[in-house]
Amino acid sequence: MLKNPVSIQHAKNAPQESLLEALRSVRFLLRRENEARFIAAKSTLSELKRQPLPDHLRMSVKKRTGPRVQVRSSRSSRIPQMVRARWPVDHLIENTLPSIACVVRGAADLRIGDYVIHCQTGDIVFYSAGIPTADGSQSHFEGDPAGRRCSLLWIFPGRINGEGLECYICHSSENFHSAEAHFWCRNRLLAELFQGIDEEEQKPNHQESIFHLFSVILFLLQREITTGNAVFAPYNIHLADSPQSAHDPIQQACGYVDAHLDANLTIDIVARHVCISPSVFTKRFKQQTGQTFNQYCTASRMKRAAILLAETELRIIEISRSVGFTDCQFRLLARQHWGCTPGEFRSKNN
Repeated sequence: MLKNPVSIQHAKNAPQESLLEALRSVRFLLRRENEARFIAAKSTLSELKRQPLPDHLRMSVKKRTGPRVQVRSSRSSRIPQMVRARWPVDHLIENTLPSIACVVRGAADLRIGDYVIHCQTGDIVFYSAGIPTADGSQSHFEGDPAGRRCSLLWIFPGRINGEGLECYICHSSENFHSAEAHFWCRNRLLAELFQGIDEEEQKPNHQESIFHLFSVILFLLQREITTGNAVFAPYNIHLADSPQSAHDPIQQACGYVDAHLDANLTIDIVARHVCISPSVFTKRFKQQTGQTFNQYCTASRMKRAAILLAETELRIIEISRSVGFTDCQFRLLARQHWGCTPGEFRSKNN
């Protein structure tokens, strides 16, 4: 059973306030320093050093040790996938979209390709599409993480029809990593401004123009969220909440499924992702979860769909596609799981 309407409203407000606080913090830091501590991530450390960098920024080499694994796209999904490839051993991904990471609190060690940049609060890192970055399965710390904490605000283009921007916050606390407040702002101007940053970054002497573009983006994001013109994103960024998930293939598999509910999920694909054979995967998955792989996928998709119906204004057809169902499949499963249509479920839980 889902929470009652009062509880749902409280659940909506809590992540909204967290995101607004992060946006206010970044805007305050920009106004205080009157410049953006902007760092453009590059494929190699030598390329990174060719740009003006903050005086405090330290860098260290960290070579990749595992293979690059291509991620298959799903032709059935309306939502473009964000990950093109993975380095499972190195906990890196190659994204299809650009993104911006703002260090809101603490000091963060951000893995980029074959190196790490050691950032401080107020640093802003721009990742163009294709730059290898951390996959979110581990905390943003190198070396001993004891006593360390940091929070990052992530911003990237919206994945439905390329509209607006998405943003969320991630937290690292020693070895633990989590995410919250994943919102989608559909304002088209936001997408155009973000595209402007992508274009300006390739030009010399881009610091001032990017500072102004990014300042406007932060202002508009804050306004859209405050006025209720932003919704919970129709999918979540999976971030492992336990260091064990980086080592247990079944936990990794569950995380992969939860992050790719819109994709064509099969035993072969997921077993390959966690580097075990399909037969071993099938047996261990049932032993550890108490469900078959297909049962787990369906349950996870219906759970996500229930949240989206209760907490967003997305159309039912958009929700069905964002969790990997056709409209007919979703309506049939809704009657099987909830005893009613998706529309009736929304009416009962809003």
